[in-house]
Amino acid sequence: MMKHVVYDRYPIGNKRFIWKQKDFKLSTFAGVPVHDCGEGLPEEFVDKHVRHLKEAGFNMMELGWVNHENAWLAVEACEKHGLDLLFQDMSIMGGMNKYCLENKVPYEIVEDLVNRLKEKKHVIGYYVWDEPCTDEQLHEARRQMDMLEKAAPEALLFTVAIPSYNLEGENGEGFHWENGLYEPYVEKFVREMDPPVLSFDYYPIGDYWNAWYDHTFVRENQLDDSFIWLDIALHRKLALEKELPFWFYYQGYPLYAQKDFFIFPIIRSSMYGAILYGAKGLSHYAVGEPKSLVLKSNGDKDIFFEEMKKIHGEISAMGDTLMALSSKMVYHSADLLPGCEYMEPLVDKIEDSDIFTGELPRRTSVGELEDAYGNRYVIILNRDFEAPLSGEIEMKDEFRVYEVSREDGKQRVAYENTTRLPVCLAPGDAVVLRIQKAREEAFTIKYKLAE
Repeated sequence: MMKHVVYDRYPIGNKRFIWKQKDFKLSTFAGVPVHDCGEGLPEEFVDKHVRHLKEAGFNMMELGWVNHENAWLAVEACEKHGLDLLFQDMSIMGGMNKYCLENKVPYEIVEDLVNRLKEKKHVIGYYVWDEPCTDEQLHEARRQMDMLEKAAPEALLFTVAIPSYNLEGENGEGFHWENGLYEPYVEKFVREMDPPVLSFDYYPIGDYWNAWYDHTFVRENQLDDSFIWLDIALHRKLALEKELPFWFYYQGYPLYAQKDFFIFPIIRSSMYGAILYGAKGLSHYAVGEPKSLVLKSNGDKDIFFEEMKKIHGEISAMGDTLMALSSKMVYHSADLLPGCEYMEPLVDKIEDSDIFTGELPRRTSVGELEDAYGNRYVIILNRDFEAPLSGEIEMKDEFRVYEVSREDGKQRVAYENTTRLPVCLAPGDAVVLRIQKAREEAFTIKYKLAE
C-alpha cells in the first residue's frame, strides 16, 4: 500500500489583523438583488436567494450596493441558512468610489452598527469600500476601516482595488497601464489600506472601456490580448510580497455590448485562471444582478445554477490543498499578450522552470505552486473557452504525476514515470497536479487545518 502523509496547514492573513482565512472563499458581490427592486424585495425572495446561494456552493456573500431593506433581510436569511456574510448598508456607512464620501460617518454610528450585528454569528465582517482610488477615497475608506477594527477587532474588514480599465482619478484620466498610473495606484492601495486580503475585479467580456486605449473584446481573440493578465499578475506579486491572501472577482454574466455572447466556460476559465495565480478567494459579479444567469430576481434557479454548483463542488473538494499552496511561477503560451512591454516584468518563463520545457500548447497557462513542506504542484489551464485542448508538455526529468481529485480532493497517481505530460482539457477547464521525481518514494498527501 502506498504511503499516505497528513500535513498541517495554517490560517493565513495580514499579521496586523486578528481575522485569518481558514477556508477557500466562494462568494458573490451583491448576493441579493440590487437593481429593479424599489424599496425592497419581498422577504421570501431574499430568503430564496440566500437558500439557493448556499445550495449552489457559495460559502459567503457580500452586500455590496444592496439597499437598506434588503441588507437587513439578508442578515436574517444568512443566519437561517448558515451562509457567511460581509455586511454593507451604505445608508449607514461604507461607500463605492466617490459615492458616500460626504457622509463622514462618526465612530458612534460604527459602534452602534457593530452592536446591532454582534450576535449574528454569520456576519463575519464588513464590506468597507468598493474600489477606493483617489487620495480622498482611500483616506475615508481607511478611516472607516480603522473605526471598524476598533469596534469589531475580530471581523474581516474588506475592500477591493479598482481594475486598470477605469475613468477615475483626480482629473478623470484613469489609472491605466498605458499612462503609467495603474501600478503606482495598486501599490498605494496596498500601502495605505493595508487590507486583510488583497482583492480586485476585472470583467473583460464587454467593450464599455473602448472609450480609452481601444480595449474592445473581440470574440475570435478571446482574452489573448486582454490586460486582465497584467492586473492579476500585479496583484499576485504584491500579495506575495506583503504576505496577503489574494482574492479575485470574476465576471459572472454578460455585460455591455457583448450581452449576446456569454457561455459558462468563460466563468470556469476565469475561476481556474485566478487559482492558477494562487488565489484563495473567488467572488462572482454578481448573482444579485438581474441577468446573472445563476438566480433570477425572485430567487429561482437560472440556467447557470447547476454548472455553478458543480465548479464550486470541485473547488471545495480541493480546498484544503489549494489553501496549503503558495504561488511560485506562472507562465503562458506565446499567444498571450505577445510583445506586451508591461507583461515582461510580471511573467515567468518556461525555460526557468525545472519541471517543464519546450513550448506550451496554444492558449495554455501553467502555475507552479508549493506547500510549506517542499511538495510541488502545477495547475494547467486551457484558456480557450470555446475549444478543447489536446496536447502534451515536455518535462525536464522523469516525474511521477498525481492528480488532485475534483470529487474528493484525494491524490491519485496519474502517471508513474513520464517525461511528457499529456494534457486534455475541456474549454476553459484546468487540472491540479502534484509533481514528484520518479526516483523518489511514492506517497499521497492530505492537508488538515491546524489552529
